Amino acid sequence: MNLPAMILPRVYLKNIKRSFHSSQKYYVKHRNPFVRTWETLFKDVKAGLNMDTNPVYPEHADVVIVGGGFIGASAAYWLKTRAGKGLSVIVLEKDPMYTNNHKMLSHGVLTQHFSLAENIYLSQFSAEFFRNIKEHLGDNVDLQYCPIGQLLLASDKYVEKLEQNVDAQKDYGIRSKLLTIQEIQDRYPWINASDIKLGCIGTESEGVFNATELLRGYIQKSQELGANFIKSEVIGFEMEVQRDVLMEGIEPGSFQKINRLLYKTDDDEIHSLKFAACVIAAGSEATNIAKLAKIGTSKGLLKEHLPIEKREYNIYSVENAKSEMAVGLDSPFVMDTSGLWLRRNGLQNNLVCGQIPSIKQDSGYSDTEVFQASLLNRYPHLKDSEIKVVSTEVTDCNTYDDTGIIGPHPYHSNLIFATGFGRQGVQHSPGIGRAVAELVIDCQYNGIDFTRYGFDRILINEPLIETNVY
Repeated sequence: MNLPAMILPRVYLKNIKRSFHSSQKYYVKHRNPFVRTWETLFKDVKAGLNMDTNPVYPEHADVVIVGGGFIGASAAYWLKTRAGKGLSVIVLEKDPMYTNNHKMLSHGVLTQHFSLAENIYLSQFSAEFFRNIKEHLGDNVDLQYCPIGQLLLASDKYVEKLEQNVDAQKDYGIRSKLLTIQEIQDRYPWINASDIKLGCIGTESEGVFNATELLRGYIQKSQELGANFIKSEVIGFEMEVQRDVLMEGIEPGSFQKINRLLYKTDDDEIHSLKFAACVIAAGSEATNIAKLAKIGTSKGLLKEHLPIEKREYNIYSVENAKSEMAVGLDSPFVMDTSGLWLRRNGLQNNLVCGQIPSIKQDSGYSDTEVFQASLLNRYPHLKDSEIKVVSTEVTDCNTYDDTGIIGPHPYHSNLIFATGFGRQGVQHSPGIGRAVAELVIDCQYNGIDFTRYGFDRILINEPLIETNVY
């Protein structure tokens, strides 16, 4: 299948409202602890790319995806699902063992708590995708979805916004219930609600899942369908002048078309790859990739940089908590509007928790003493517990408005962004990947309209704020 060298301009479509509901319940499969541990370790190893000992480095591809994480692998899956052998898809990933993607304890969360319509549609689509995960990704994918729900706690500052969001979500079929302070204390006596004014808990399509297993499923299925994953690092783009192209704001005869990239493999060999469309799904590395295409380093439409930065934050384990104030197996994933979160670690006796970093921070939230003070204020019964760092997670943050960017660049119209979704990128990856496939194959959005999520909003300074991102 030969795609046109330029993706057609966006088509402004009406949002297709979809609500996915089901009374179906999900249960974690319980196995012998030793067997379960061994299988987990084995799957972690298998989650990496199935690398060929004698890799082939093609010189041409219809679509090249830079970044093989959740969104990149999802895009590869949807492209190959729709087009099959008619579309050649290459995924370039520099870390085939996905060092930063394993055991993402704060990312494997499905929630419906959003204010933007696009995010609501994405979460609803993900709920349906997860219900039918084996039909999509294969029988051996065990998502381990557990429908524990999510409890959102709002301080006085966020009460009005929480009420507005809950009212708005009803229009999309989202089922949730507002809880008073007394109801919170009665249901969850282990929570200190003295500085809380209101709570909200979802009643369906919310819970936790194994993020690593979802990624493995994407990679495995897209490779089965013919996607070619290559361990490599993108080091540049090649452009050619198109003197017959006229574009507003561009000097006549100076437009440069991007149609080839350069990447380096482990043996320090540099390869050239000609493409029709390129998808940048490189997470926190997306800004550096964009700079290779002169985005943010030139003038006119190329003046504004891609505002994506890396954020790191610690994940903590709480052990030896008091049994009389135990967080039960049916306790929800608890999230403050401050970004503090906590949940039980499945059937284990410990809790896992963390603090989502602020968009304004230039470094990760790593001050353990400050975090512990916030944690013990909300959960005072943990004061005698052992609290230790178990991992550090990395995510991409859009420092412009903290909302994802998806769609072609206004200058390089065959360069498609799919980045900046932060923690939501994992749970939203089914819908984001599908949207990328629609842009490439149909040159428009057919499902969820992401026009507002485009790079254009940065050029015209119209931020898109998600007021209930936690």
